[in-house]
Amino acid sequence: MRATERVIEKSRQVGIVGSDRGTVAVLAVEDRAGDAMAGFATIMTRTRREQVVDRLRDAILSGQLAQGTQLVELKLATRLGVSRGSIREAIRELIEQGLLVSKPYGGTYVTTIAEAEMAELFDMRKVLECHAFRLVWPHRPQAYRREFTRRHDALIVAAENGAMAAEIAAEMHFHSTSFEFSGSRLLLEMWQMLVQRIQLGFVISQSVDRRRSFKLANERYLRCALGDDLEAMLAEVDRHIDMGLQRVRRFVRGDDPDDPLSDGSDTT
Repeated sequence: MRATERVIEKSRQVGIVGSDRGTVAVLAVEDRAGDAMAGFATIMTRTRREQVVDRLRDAILSGQLAQGTQLVELKLATRLGVSRGSIREAIRELIEQGLLVSKPYGGTYVTTIAEAEMAELFDMRKVLECHAFRLVWPHRPQAYRREFTRRHDALIVAAENGAMAAEIAAEMHFHSTSFEFSGSRLLLEMWQMLVQRIQLGFVISQSVDRRRSFKLANERYLRCALGDDLEAMLAEVDRHIDMGLQRVRRFVRGDDPDDPLSDGSDTT
């Protein structure tokens, strides 16, 4: 399987098959040593519906289509040069993924997540992520350590490049590692169902500056994931996710994004 297809398949597992900006940015980091052509996307045969889904998903995850934005089939069809049928099928798929919501007799809108709902999602993520580490901790193979490190490197480069779609893909890929190595298919499926809503919450805080503390926080997370202290790892998961929720709340409330967080970190 070629490098681009590998990344797209990984992204498809968590519901992210974004634009070339997203997949290629992650690909360029993960395969830079082994494939000199990693930055070139393979030309793949895809239906119009799949291309429209990718384009709209990327626009939502990058914030180009803001929360609450109404999607009008005719305007989208004209802008993208496809039929309304292709637009309708793509919208249906994105509704199933939780990125769009259809209001009876009111149209289709980009999903808006309230602060209280965001808190529930982050709490659920905390429970699942801690459980994944409890399962994987007694048997962490070298492949686990290599993969965690590789995905961390991809996340840092994506954040430095400033491409939101690529950064979101890399962040979810990084945090999927413990689930994929947990040995629990059910837990992985639950995480995959939660992923899309977590990503949408991440977009809420996209205008908050991602400072040096973001890199430091993820380096600390990685050290704990590769270390020997399970309790330290669980505490780091709690801290990491709590700080992410604090950033989202600050954004929703309109607080000054330049004010430092309580422990000097801002991370999701």
